[in-house]
Amino acid sequence: MAEIEKIQGAAILRLIKELQLDNIPLKIQLKNSDDPRMTYIADIRKRKRTDHFLVPAPEEYQQLSENSEQARLRFEFIDQENIKYVFDSHAWKLSRNMIWVRFPKFIHRFQRRKHFRLETPHGTRLYFTEKNIRYKLLTINVSLGGTLGVLVSLTKQLEQELKLYESKILENVELVFPSKDREKAGSIVTIKRCQIKRKEKNSLTNRFECALEFKEISEEEQKKLTEIFYKWQRDYLRKRKILSV
Repeated sequence: MAEIEKIQGAAILRLIKELQLDNIPLKIQLKNSDDPRMTYIADIRKRKRTDHFLVPAPEEYQQLSENSEQARLRFEFIDQENIKYVFDSHAWKLSRNMIWVRFPKFIHRFQRRKHFRLETPHGTRLYFTEKNIRYKLLTINVSLGGTLGVLVSLTKQLEQELKLYESKILENVELVFPSKDREKAGSIVTIKRCQIKRKEKNSLTNRFECALEFKEISEEEQKKLTEIFYKWQRDYLRKRKILSV
């Protein structure tokens, strides 16, 4: 089942700009209507010091009376990774066949988050400590629900000890993301509790791989991880778009 996440604050402006840049179609629908229409974001402007986006009004909407202008509008779109977004607006106005829509307070994102993974940037590491042994993993990919990594400098003794940690719960795990600026420290996300879900030697690489599921993470650290994750996703989509041209 898809998980629902609220996008809010500055992330909304970034998302709206990407919709405009990528010309992603929007489904627009009036409350109590079973007849949706398609439109797109034509511009982003300020009105009374408040951010708005403008969409061409479908022909039927151009005939709306002043009394109906405050009816709720629902917007829905699917991004290039087949992720669904939905938001409502009560604050909109018709002007010269354009609908001015005030930015919503939040946008719902529907995503199978634990199944959606991205390859991590080179140098992303994960650390955990068990029985006074500090393990270091170079991560292969990560999702908002877990990560897969390969153990660094694994001796036969450490490998045998790690095999004993079947479904082991790890505490205070550090996920360290590199910075693009070599002179700046990377970002660190602390996960309160993780669980080892799978550990095995890859027959192709001969490396010991470890899959971890995030079981408990604070709201602040979850927000940090989410921002990092979706920044990667945006970068990935831009690069893929450039390569496909």
